[in-house]
Amino acid sequence: MKAALHTVTSAPELPAYVPSGNECELFEHAWRRRLPVLLKGPTGCGKTRFVAHMAARLGLPLHTVACHDDLTAADLTGRYLLRGGDTVWTDGPLTRAVREGGICYLDEVVEARKDVTVVLHPLTDDRRILPLERTGEELVAPNSFMLVVSYNPGYQTLLKALKPSTRQRFVAIEFDFLPPEQEIGVVSAESGLSPERVRPLVGLAG
Repeated sequence: MKAALHTVTSAPELPAYVPSGNECELFEHAWRRRLPVLLKGPTGCGKTRFVAHMAARLGLPLHTVACHDDLTAADLTGRYLLRGGDTVWTDGPLTRAVREGGICYLDEVVEARKDVTVVLHPLTDDRRILPLERTGEELVAPNSFMLVVSYNPGYQTLLKALKPSTRQRFVAIEFDFLPPEQEIGVVSAESGLSPERVRPLVGLAG
């Protein structure tokens, strides 16, 4: 079984990000209203960088989980593990984010198993709770917690499309690739190459 690719960053520095619209303001508005956010757009359009940028901008720790087809609800919430002969409960990344606050970002959430969306539902309505059946706990998400998920609607098959009952719980922000001139500036800044050398690369990618 593949483990969840999970990273936690405190991001004291603001990662570079070039807005293409009012997505930063929309995200901040959702944050103030404690609403979950869904990011839609093709691979490589900047969704993950955007979340890192906003986490640093808001001063929040970021828990990032790269979802895959073996990812289960237990990978997110936690499980009992053997340690030194004892059975000890270990929080998963979603549970840690709910306990400690911060942004939990589930990248390509539709790649995970179906039981994952069931776990997310109580966190995405006005209850903002995370029931842990195995420990008998019912965690209430603090004001500093935010759930963000992403997916690529053009890449997924109908079998892996996000269900309307799940999608309607989120504030959706759509992403696309930047116009060529803006993308040349971004790639030039990230790579250190001159715009003249970057221009044919951006043209090829397009």
